[in-house]
Amino acid sequence: MKKSDLYREYARLHREYARVIDMCEGAGIDPRLCWKYSGVIQSCSPLLNGTPEEYEFALAIVEGKPVFEGDVLYFDGTCVAADIVVHRATADYIVDQKGGCWSIDKLHWTPPKPATITVELLREDAEDIRRWPLQQYESLRNIKEACEKALKGEQE
Repeated sequence: MKKSDLYREYARLHREYARVIDMCEGAGIDPRLCWKYSGVIQSCSPLLNGTPEEYEFALAIVEGKPVFEGDVLYFDGTCVAADIVVHRATADYIVDQKGGCWSIDKLHWTPPKPATITVELLREDAEDIRRWPLQQYESLRNIKEACEKALKGEQE
């Protein structure tokens, strides 16, 4: 890398940090918590004198926390729930590694709670299901175990 290329990279890092400062101040977050050096948040202002590739800056703010490339966020919409691996961001959207575009205000750090469904079975059905061989599918295993538990409780 030529010296002029290095200076261009440092200028890019300074612009990037200026963007992060603006973004964080708008969200009420300390900008010193919105950058990493060698993958670690430093909690101080960057000197920007290390190797440019070792700096990473927050792409967005979600629920008051900085979001970096590779972070996993969760979308819980009415029709779909998804795990989002962050690739890049705009002011209002997160773009995932597959190219999907997600509104920042609909993303969360915690995964949605799984829905619980109660199924009523006839005793004969439960006895039949209890005899199923263990399957590779977790949901079938859960149904089988629930039937076994219910039938065992009946016998006591």
